[in-house]
Amino acid sequence: MRLNIRILIFFLFVFKLVVSQSHPELCKHINHSKALYAAEKSAAISKTNAYDVKHYQINIKVDPEVKFISGNVSCSFIPIDTNLSQFYVDFENTMRVDSIIYKGNQLSFTKTNNQLIVDLQDTVLIGNLSTVNIYYKGVPETNGLGTFVQDSYNEQDSIIWTLSQPYGASSWWPCKNTLTDKADSIDISITCPIGNKAASIGLLKSIDTLGSNVRYNWNSKYPIATYLVAFAVTNYEVFEHKVKQGNDSLFYQHFLYPGDTISINQSLEITPAFLNFFDSLFGPFPFIKEKYGHASFTFGGGMEHQTMSFMGSYGGELIAHELAHQWFGNYITCSSWTDLWLNEAFASYANMLTYEFGVLHNPIYLPVTLQGFRNISFLYPNTSVYSRDTSSAQNLFTRVPYFKGAGVLHMLRWKIGDDAFFNGIRTYLRDSTLAYSFAKTQDLQRHMESASGTDLDEYFKDWYYGKGYPTYTALWAQENGELKVNLQQSQSDPSVYFFNLPIPYKVVGPNIDTMIILDPKFSGQTFSISISENIDSLIFDPDKWISAKSNIVTSVERLNKLDTELEVFPNPSSEVFNLRYPSSLEGKQFKLYNSNGQVVQEGSLLSKQVLNLKNYSKGLYYLHLKELNITRKLLVQ
Repeated sequence: MRLNIRILIFFLFVFKLVVSQSHPELCKHINHSKALYAAEKSAAISKTNAYDVKHYQINIKVDPEVKFISGNVSCSFIPIDTNLSQFYVDFENTMRVDSIIYKGNQLSFTKTNNQLIVDLQDTVLIGNLSTVNIYYKGVPETNGLGTFVQDSYNEQDSIIWTLSQPYGASSWWPCKNTLTDKADSIDISITCPIGNKAASIGLLKSIDTLGSNVRYNWNSKYPIATYLVAFAVTNYEVFEHKVKQGNDSLFYQHFLYPGDTISINQSLEITPAFLNFFDSLFGPFPFIKEKYGHASFTFGGGMEHQTMSFMGSYGGELIAHELAHQWFGNYITCSSWTDLWLNEAFASYANMLTYEFGVLHNPIYLPVTLQGFRNISFLYPNTSVYSRDTSSAQNLFTRVPYFKGAGVLHMLRWKIGDDAFFNGIRTYLRDSTLAYSFAKTQDLQRHMESASGTDLDEYFKDWYYGKGYPTYTALWAQENGELKVNLQQSQSDPSVYFFNLPIPYKVVGPNIDTMIILDPKFSGQTFSISISENIDSLIFDPDKWISAKSNIVTSVERLNKLDTELEVFPNPSSEVFNLRYPSSLEGKQFKLYNSNGQVVQEGSLLSKQVLNLKNYSKGLYYLHLKELNITRKLLVQ
């Protein structure tokens, strides 16, 4: 899947293909059933929200030769809003529940809508800790390309692995399967036939030999979302080492196929450099007291399980992407799948930064990567980064939250500057209310506004919630030492009236090579810049900050026509502005904007038009005829 990917990126420049090859991890999310979403949604509004999970103890037995699981899960919880006499937990209807034990007694239960409803025969008071133990067995449903897979990695050696994102955790173990609650800690013990090794999250505390079986006992004391809990079992070879990390050291532990020297070398040699880079940029590795590592599995991409990413290959891009998720997705997790971009856009952007800063990746591929962010926007002209449809993973895990989302981050960096952008990310990650918990897009916006001192409501409304992308047409000419640019914008989707963002152009001539920045408030705004050197061309956004298309047209005649079609006088004025225009403009619609781009007046042109701005605040206003892309500045004194 990853052979010759850089050649394809650089020479073919076909990002649609590049995405599928350099980030095959996207495939992990496709084709989960809508039924699972219904279960997740039901859980989110059900009585599972009446309690707080404190700890899970998962004890399971598997054989990589057979697709089957048996065991028990104990859930320790505290009621938070009301006393509980019933305990609700998410679990696939197709799995068999043998018994449920509470305080030494076997309890009755019912199954409905992929939930277990347990009659506690007791009332658990608010704030009191209780534990329910569920014994079960069965063949978990495999939805899409993940959840619970029994396979062979070389047509000879068998493997079982799990991949639960987004809704699959409750297919193979009973849990509170939502994005509203992280267990404070977890133990997971995996029993399997001798000759196999079991990879999982947290720290490996012990290995027990039980006759012909072996049990791997894992523990994590960090809060964790259910979809990040995972295990994989096969005849792994284990590689362990410690690397200095800041004032501490990090334990690396990799479960890799025996004899796979390429993956072994990549995993061991590449990972520390990326981790040092992210540590310096984002802050300390969030799970420093446990580990980071990889486990190989039979999948074309990767999955960022907490402290141990499961990897189908070991290219640098995939290693960087999954590692970045330990900050963005695992440490701070999106609080709803509608905010998926908080996980995926940041991981994709972090990978781009390895190109920009030359961390093991050649910076020559940076412009291609940035163009790729643009191209994904162009492929989805009627889609927003905000994930409106979470009814299935096929709808949810498109390339939009990954790469268009990364473009939205890049444009935000352009808008507020590097210092504010990276400071905003660091304060977001240091927010104690979000750490090891959940976040919404509004939380990120709040930190970016604080870091930059800028109101970003309009930005997120346009670029995050709004659908599609803009196309800019720059109509320009130079006369008498003055560059005039009429900048027109059209939108691929009507959900956005106007995309607000400063736009960079490179001005090139025999004796000039400089950047100008135009900050249009509406389509058709004309800018005048004093430039005495002769200009040959304008180049739209050469550094690829903006996810937009562009056309550039040189036309002195057209600009002169725009200048003479509509006259405003006197200008400036303290109250009354007269308009003069040919009869062909009568009946055309106009809008009057203030300097913030807000419409303060609108109507249609009469045979004689007077604008009375007596009661308006002093400052600059813009009169705009959208149909003809004609704009005039009005200065109220």
